[in-house]
Amino acid sequence: MVEIIAASVTTIDILVIYTLLHVRKRKWLIALWTAFLNVAFPLLGFMAGELSAQLFSEWSGILSSILLALIGLHMILQEEDPNDTKVTGPLLIAVAVSLDSFSVSMSFGLMHLNKWLFIVSTGVMSLVLSYFALRTNLTMTRNSRKNLRRFAGIVLMGMGILSWIS
Repeated sequence: MVEIIAASVTTIDILVIYTLLHVRKRKWLIALWTAFLNVAFPLLGFMAGELSAQLFSEWSGILSSILLALIGLHMILQEEDPNDTKVTGPLLIAVAVSLDSFSVSMSFGLMHLNKWLFIVSTGVMSLVLSYFALRTNLTMTRNSRKNLRRFAGIVLMGMGILSWIS
């Protein structure tokens, strides 16, 4: 269950970023690339996390907690640039949105969570959320995007703190 919650929290960023874009063509292509990369990066992150857990077996819980809390803090403190709304190629957009899933899944790999449940749920949720945001031209105010990103950051920080305690 933790894996599904983590996947939904990490994919909220896709919804926040894709509401800034006004894409007219290739919406399916962007959504498919985003879903593919949100499967590939977490898989690589899990493998790196499991390898790190073997190398630093006694420190892996603390390292994953700190990494997850720092990612959450970054999401809370991150400011959006109102002038940065240029649309580039679909692959570059998908890579930029999917990069944070590597570090998050690395920390989950350190915690020995269910890799496949997290990866599949992240892929499905990223496909659905990215296509929904691009297709419906979902409009969110700058304040609601900021609050949604902060909420996701607080949840990730909380998961990091809770994993350190337990």
